Amino acid sequence: MKELWIHAGMPKSGSSALQVFFARNRTLLLSEGVDYLELSDLSRAEKGGITSGNAGSLSRSMLRESDEGYLQDNGASYGLLIERIQASGSAKCLVSSEFFSFVGEDAYRELLDDLANIECRCKFIYYVRRQDQALISGYMQRVKRHRFKGYPEDFVKGAYRNNRLLNYYDMARRFEGVFGEGNVIAGVYESTRKHPRGLAGDFLERMFGVCPQWLRPQPSVNTSPSPAELKLLLLANQYTPRMRFSDILLNNSALTGRSEEYATHDILAPELVKEILAYFSEQNALFATCYANGEAFPAYEEAGYVDLRHLSFDANDLVSIITGFLVHFDRRLGQLEDRVSKLS
Repeated sequence: MKELWIHAGMPKSGSSALQVFFARNRTLLLSEGVDYLELSDLSRAEKGGITSGNAGSLSRSMLRESDEGYLQDNGASYGLLIERIQASGSAKCLVSSEFFSFVGEDAYRELLDDLANIECRCKFIYYVRRQDQALISGYMQRVKRHRFKGYPEDFVKGAYRNNRLLNYYDMARRFEGVFGEGNVIAGVYESTRKHPRGLAGDFLERMFGVCPQWLRPQPSVNTSPSPAELKLLLLANQYTPRMRFSDILLNNSALTGRSEEYATHDILAPELVKEILAYFSEQNALFATCYANGEAFPAYEEAGYVDLRHLSFDANDLVSIITGFLVHFDRRLGQLEDRVSKLS
């Protein structure tokens, strides 16, 4: 029987980096017997751009109609999935989207029935991140992409108790109740740092039992801003910037090493971090024992807390950030001048 592997994120756990890796290495993956199905245009991911994976439309079409991200496509994405699996010559087919974390049990049971009809089993794989870090990453995304102007505590304090995705043990049990024992593969995102070939190496080792020799550690994709850059974005959001503004800032941040993959974010007050981790402590202990082979989240260390409300800009950091923008605009101006000269 074939296997369909559903990579379901979770959010803020390296999904963008994996999706770029899958798209860029599709031919090599095919040689290993894994078909990263062509369900959407992969060209943006091949260039290193952030996408919703190859199954963004598919996963959204499987959401409940009342869900904010629901996409009505009259079953086109779902039908294409079945067609691609049937046509594939590979033993394993792979789809990826963070939206799979939000799909309901009924939709998954229907999928499993349809897969059984074409002699295909299903595996469900995802990573989770320590809750305070997942929440802060979500906050940063709101600042980067949705012009959020509040501080971390404003975003986090009222949200964590009502976010069922953060109850990792309960979520794993729910997924296992649908996909069956042994078919849910859950990993701790922070632990993938210890793998000699990083997140992608950890993922493929979970698929194959061994890591392919051709794989090399992958570059970061969706990195987070430094505290100074985040404070600048908060100030800029008062003027309603385009998303391109944050894209330029973060591209420069990655180039200069101000941001990096696996960075620990220390912008929440220590008292609130302890409150959050205490709230999820039982869930995390059960998750580690029952689903993560005993692997626990890294312990919280108080050192390094940065209070964004009272953060002052270091002159060198500010000059570096502004210079990055100036150089970007200078290059862009040069490209426009070249186009004009060719037209004239």
